[in-house]
Amino acid sequence: MTRSPFPRGAFAALVAAAAALVAAVGAFAAPAQNDPAAERIVKGWESKLNIEGVDLSTTFTLVQKKPGEADRVLRVQTFRRDSADMYTIIFQYPDSEKGKGYLRRGDDLYFYLPSTREFVYKNRKDNIGSTDARTDLFGRQNTLAQFFVTSAGTAVVSKWDCDVVRLDAKAPDVSYPVQKWYVRKSDGLPVKVENFSVSETLLATFYYIDYRDVGKGKFLFTKLLATSALEKGQQTFITNDDISTGAIPDYTFTKAFLEEKSR
Repeated sequence: MTRSPFPRGAFAALVAAAAALVAAVGAFAAPAQNDPAAERIVKGWESKLNIEGVDLSTTFTLVQKKPGEADRVLRVQTFRRDSADMYTIIFQYPDSEKGKGYLRRGDDLYFYLPSTREFVYKNRKDNIGSTDARTDLFGRQNTLAQFFVTSAGTAVVSKWDCDVVRLDAKAPDVSYPVQKWYVRKSDGLPVKVENFSVSETLLATFYYIDYRDVGKGKFLFTKLLATSALEKGQQTFITNDDISTGAIPDYTFTKAFLEEKSR
């Protein structure tokens, strides 16, 4: 009799692990191509939300509500240059967060910790200040490079007739692997986004409540509500003001700038 080189039970565990890996890879493998109608809708909203023509700076206020707890308020200053796929985020309030910040340059995202003067490599799943808002809300969208997109019918959100587009991740470095975007037929702007796990468990829903036209047919959300589906009653309300489309110095999109602002 030939003896197995694996200890008792180890072979079964290895097979189970391999099956889990195949399932995980498979989840990102389908569908294998885009629906042309969905692709047109995605390109339409990105043409409005990606602001390549100008630099953009603004101040966001995030108010997180949890049942039985006092509201948690954060304020961050953001600088965007979508033409180069870059942004910088600096925490201004509260004092416990002040001086922390993010720097995105293309596919690379760093989080700066002033207490240790350390830059930590992050991905799009990172939550801003442990709220319900993730980092990809604050920069340029690149949906078709990160997701396969398919049409998912139509729906009414509040009073708006919407097209629904489903996004399935091509790779794990995305904020949520499965998403459904509800896009107004009237102007092509998103009004709602449902965010799911790979197994299609609803994790969070975002509501785009209001936008501001920043010129040349480009729009920035001014009110957004992010609700958790896992923690009942937990939500983060995001507003922004002090919006400027003036030129931003190149130095703003560097690690040295974040270090300087934390002093």
